[in-house]
Amino acid sequence: MEQFDIYDLEGNKLNKLMERGTRNQEGEYHLVTHIWFRNPEGRYLVQQRNKMDDRIPHQWAATGGAILAGETSIQGTMREVKEELGLSLKEEDYRLVKRLHTETSFANYLTDLYLVEQDIDLGSLVLDPSEVKDVAYKTMNEIKEMIQNNQFWNYEYLELLEKSSL
Repeated sequence: MEQFDIYDLEGNKLNKLMERGTRNQEGEYHLVTHIWFRNPEGRYLVQQRNKMDDRIPHQWAATGGAILAGETSIQGTMREVKEELGLSLKEEDYRLVKRLHTETSFANYLTDLYLVEQDIDLGSLVLDPSEVKDVAYKTMNEIKEMIQNNQFWNYEYLELLEKSSL
């Protein structure tokens, strides 16, 4: 069973663990990562999820996942990209845009939002078929339209991502 370190709202590790599928307590957060790839034309590499147990199966989304116990944010980020896309990048290729916090009825989490500005060749990717059904480049306008049609995960921070530049 996967385990996650528990943090307070400021990102301090609390020396506690939680298992995937359990609910963390009030004031406790686990760490997740969202990785966005933007090419020189301003298009974003996105993926179609392939998990039937997702809240909306086959919905499009950014690359991402949970940071495992003992991992740093960047270590977990690099692991997720390698697992889902078969892509090995250097640590300096990732830029932390912002840490966000979310509290919902099913989990409290801190989200580290990363941006990689590179032109990734889609044909070079090795997709994990248990996680990823397809990949594509989309403009932000196309992503927003897909959100309106419930085809893309509704990330509330897209404006922040759009305005971010290296």
